[in-house]
This record gives sequence, C-alpha cells and structure tokens, in this order.
Amino acid sequence: MSKERIVEGVRFPNAALARLRSRKSGVAAYARLCDAAPERRSEARRAARLRWGKTLDCAERFLSDCLIADRTSVGARLKLARNIGVPQRFQLFEDESGDLFAARVIWRRGSEIGCRLSAAGGNARIVQRMRSRCYAL
Repeated sequence: MSKERIVEGVRFPNAALARLRSRKSGVAAYARLCDAAPERRSEARRAARLRWGKTLDCAERFLSDCLIADRTSVGARLKLARNIGVPQRFQLFEDESGDLFAARVIWRRGSEIGCRLSAAGGNARIVQRMRSRCYAL
C-alpha cells in the first residue's frame, strides 16, 4: 500500500484574504486553470531573443531604440529603451533582418507597447540610414 500525499485546498477569490487565511488555518489557497483569462491572440507569440529595433515616426524621424521582446507575423511586444510617447502609428525597423514595418499601437504599459505590424514597403533610403552608425541624425 503506497502512502500518497493528499493536499486539501480552499479557493479564495481575494488573494490577500487567501494569504491571511492560509497562514492561520494551514489550508493552501489555489485557483483553477479554467479561471485564467482567455487567449485573445490569433496565433502564439514566440520569444525573440536579443532582437533590437528602432522606432520612427511617420515623418521618418528616429524616436527610440527598442528590444523586440516577442513577435508574431502580425504583431510584436516592444520594450522601449526610454519611456517616451510613441505616436499611435509609427514605423519599426528590425536590426537583424533589416525589415521596415508600419506599426499601430494596440496597448501601452509604461515603456512596453504591443503593436500590430504590416509591411511598410522597404524604403531603401530609410533602411540604409537605419543600418548606419549615425541613424539618429
């Protein structure tokens, strides 16, 4: 006969209340997986390790460097190098591939933004400028 460990739990809706009661009674608080927020993305995002990019406004002026945290074929999550006000519509240059995208802000949280991407039709002059060492000038 094997001795299996049985864990009893009580679900508390309020996290602070759950921590307080679990300390007093020794009962573990838990949440069911089905209570998680539903996934709204049409495709899964994949992590983009150390992919850097540059944001430009629609007048092709440099705004900020950014880290492309994760990306899909139609969107990306960017971590801006500095917390600036990015316009609703901007351009994203991806350093690794040299691709230029038209981007639209979907959400903002501090220096992180989520954006929807579409092909911008690579302007050779902009791409050449963004690849140079003095891209911000």
